[in-house]
Amino acid sequence: MSIKEHEYIKQTLERYTNCRMEEMCDHILITNFKKYIMHFKKKTNGTYAEGNFRIVNAKDINCTMIDFGIGSPQAALVVNCLAYLRNLKTVIMVGMCGGIDKVLKEGDFIVPSAAIRGDGTSNSYLPQEFPAIPASSVNLYCIGAVRHSGRLPRCGIIYTTDRRLWEFDEKFVDYLRHQRILAIDMELATLFSVAYRYEVPIGSIMLVSDMPLQMRGIKDKIKQDRVFSKYTATHLDLALDAVKNMEAKWDEVKRRLTSEW
Repeated sequence: MSIKEHEYIKQTLERYTNCRMEEMCDHILITNFKKYIMHFKKKTNGTYAEGNFRIVNAKDINCTMIDFGIGSPQAALVVNCLAYLRNLKTVIMVGMCGGIDKVLKEGDFIVPSAAIRGDGTSNSYLPQEFPAIPASSVNLYCIGAVRHSGRLPRCGIIYTTDRRLWEFDEKFVDYLRHQRILAIDMELATLFSVAYRYEVPIGSIMLVSDMPLQMRGIKDKIKQDRVFSKYTATHLDLALDAVKNMEAKWDEVKRRLTSEW
């Protein structure tokens, strides 16, 4: 090939965001939701650009937010590209998940300690026997942000699937009910796997947006609108609190991250 990998990835990230890599900040929040990134833009007065991905750069707080869309291939692409940012410090996924464990309820926040690789994309980055885990140094600050808000952070295992409408597969639902799985999503295992492959310090704060295994627990349009209205601002505040504290204590965070790799 006539083009080098790093140059191709640079061009890909810039094409998908319509933003120069040099404009991106040290800390990156990633999400699936346009409402989140528009709220981030309003809150931070950041600079907005849009390609296949939406992006806001908030220079004043050294934080960029990217809406990469939905699903494992998109998740893998965004982390693979971000790994080539020279100034990258941390990445935090700010997403939603369906609660599985009965201890959960809508509006709870989960800081996952691991994800089950029920996706297919992560197999292109790691052997199947490798676990999908975040960077514990980043996760500690995510947990701290939730606690600082007066909430109880839920920690445990999330199942990642690249299959939509799984709720109607009785065999799969029965499997979920009988395992110690907190929640289910469509990207985390991929994000963690690709981040591990490229040594990207990643953590996540996930909002329980619905309880799909409970009676009338599946998220419909009315419930979705309510969830966005009630929790978007809080969710972003938690992620920004984690970023603020990591930036303030970066020397300490950097030393811990070095030991993880």
